[in-house]
Amino acid sequence: MDKISKYKNRDYSVIETEMIYYSPDMDKTVKWFEDILGWYGNVFDRNDQNIGTYGFVSDLPQEIIYSGAVPARTIHLWYGEPAQKVIVFVKVKNVDKMRDYVMENGWEKISGIYESGASPKTCDVTTIDGSIIWFFE
Repeated sequence: MDKISKYKNRDYSVIETEMIYYSPDMDKTVKWFEDILGWYGNVFDRNDQNIGTYGFVSDLPQEIIYSGAVPARTIHLWYGEPAQKVIVFVKVKNVDKMRDYVMENGWEKISGIYESGASPKTCDVTTIDGSIIWFFE
């Protein structure tokens, strides 16, 4: 069976992919994404001790995400132990400006820009929880 036939016979296709980020303190994590990356975020669900159990962050306000006008570019937050490794590879326009923005906001856990197998311009940021996000263009 050729590749097109296999695709056609599935009768479904992927619309978006999103990722899950585990955090023991979603309020702290959301604030980091807002203050350091300039993103938007919210904690939606909390347990009976008021600990966040579900939230999200995105480079777009949630109203735009919910409108369906653009594909979601969302990181879903779930309560748990953060992964201490690379958790996502995010494509951006102008990684140099993204790096400058992070540095201007006082975050020092960021690499220089380097060439990787996926991109001539890659930069990694270690989050407040110790997870690593690779940004590339």
